[in-house]
Amino acid sequence: MKKMLKKILVCTMITASLVALYAVKPADDRTQTVPGVMAEEPAATSTTPITTAAASPSAGATPTAAAGTTIPAGISQIQLNYTREEILITSNAQIYYAKLKKSTDSTAKPQDIITAAKVSDTSYLIDISSYSSSKDLYLGITNKLSADSNGLYPVYNCLIPASYKKVVFNVDYAAEGSNATGNGIIQSVVINNTDGTTVTYEHIAQATEKARPISELNIQWRKGNNCAYSDLNTLTPYIWESMKISGAILYLRLGAVDGIVNGTAGHRYSQESKIKLAIVKSKELKVDVSKLTVPITNGMQFRLKGNEVWTTVLPYNGKSKVEKAIRDITLAAVPFDPYTENTSEKVKELSISEIFKISGYTPPADQGTSVEYEVRVAATSKKPASRTSTFKIPYQYASPVVVAQKTGSDILFTSITNNPLDKVSGNYEYAVVDKADITSDNIVFSKVKWSTIKDGYVLKTGSNIKGTYNRKDGSRKTVVLGDSGSVVLVRRKGMKESKKNSAVLASHYTIVDPTALPTPTPTPTTSPSVSPSVSPSVSPSVSPSVSPSVSPTVTTTP
Repeated sequence: MKKMLKKILVCTMITASLVALYAVKPADDRTQTVPGVMAEEPAATSTTPITTAAASPSAGATPTAAAGTTIPAGISQIQLNYTREEILITSNAQIYYAKLKKSTDSTAKPQDIITAAKVSDTSYLIDISSYSSSKDLYLGITNKLSADSNGLYPVYNCLIPASYKKVVFNVDYAAEGSNATGNGIIQSVVINNTDGTTVTYEHIAQATEKARPISELNIQWRKGNNCAYSDLNTLTPYIWESMKISGAILYLRLGAVDGIVNGTAGHRYSQESKIKLAIVKSKELKVDVSKLTVPITNGMQFRLKGNEVWTTVLPYNGKSKVEKAIRDITLAAVPFDPYTENTSEKVKELSISEIFKISGYTPPADQGTSVEYEVRVAATSKKPASRTSTFKIPYQYASPVVVAQKTGSDILFTSITNNPLDKVSGNYEYAVVDKADITSDNIVFSKVKWSTIKDGYVLKTGSNIKGTYNRKDGSRKTVVLGDSGSVVLVRRKGMKESKKNSAVLASHYTIVDPTALPTPTPTPTTSPSVSPSVSPSVSPSVSPSVSPSVSPTVTTTP
């Protein structure tokens, strides 16, 4: 019985010794070689410290070793490849690792040890993509499994810092043209670090810890859910414009920067920010055929179709000291900035003549063709520009042919007919104005009141027929027919758009000057009635000239 117990004790001691030896010296079957994996990776991943302009916003983002630990002998470099979410280690022996709980841990349990993938005889790979990036990751790394007195393996505690807690990208929706390329669309970036500190990046920021230049950042973008991330400088003005029009979803993030333990600092990809480029519907505009205006208001932009440059009616700001509503044409090549450019002038409409002048368009003299314009609501600090809509300005025909004469102190309109090129229905209207205001181009024609007139109509100078209108100098004028300098304007009425007919502008006007009208001479054989053989009071002109004239034989335009 004693001999039997002695044999059992000897066998037990031998077994324990073998187990201890097995634990100290790693067996070949614990070394996992992955054929073909990362075969070309060492050449792509430089062992030289990686330099980048994207400095770490906070010291807390720099990978550092836990206190009291050192990199094991035989490990020459630990590269933190954040762009591929992996660690590449250069070592003269097999690498093992384990996830640790805190920064002070320096040992790992045998059951937690994982064998790193072998890339070559001196390179080993650890994938970290499965670990959460929202909190710091501690990995215990070793190239020698040698248990301590507690049966644990001493390891080097390598810190893999978490991504930034939050990154806020403030987008400049008004960016267009060259400004929409690269970082131009970003107004500012606010980074909230995991240690509670905040750093703001701006285009004009000073290089301080709290405010830094935006050029230091490595910003990436993608659209939708299926596109890959690209550098922000690939976001061209055309792509930016197309996304604003379609209402795309824009994703932004800070790109990862590779680092080396005890060398160049790096950081992981930031959390992505989702920005919905909400669609702003365009306004459908219609030309007022009587007032000869288009309802283009503050904050809108227009351009002749085919042109690239927008003309901006500056946003209204009652406190602004800028009085000129139309943006200076010399700034056409500079992207519109709604944050600093505004006006104190309220704009509810623009006259057709103003639109033509601003856009550099001269209508043809004898062709009844319309012209097409594009319009949109300009971008603001809160929303992108609206979609673009179009409107047509119909051709404005020359003034009608008017035959009139004096009958006493009154004016008899014997005949009113269209200009020969004008085939629109001949309904006519008149207005009383001061000839001096026409000469000085001081009439706001959209504010002139027009009244119906037709053949045989008599305007009695003693019946208080008057016209009231606004002048460009800001005053309001009332003119009574028969007063010195009073004249009568006559034009063919405009026609609103309908299901059957397109819109037609009121024609240019003819000036009827009472002081230049002929007075019929009565004869013994006729009663003092109107002679049908009087000469026309004015000669019509087919030229839609914009320049006013005081001559009673010239047709002028509103």
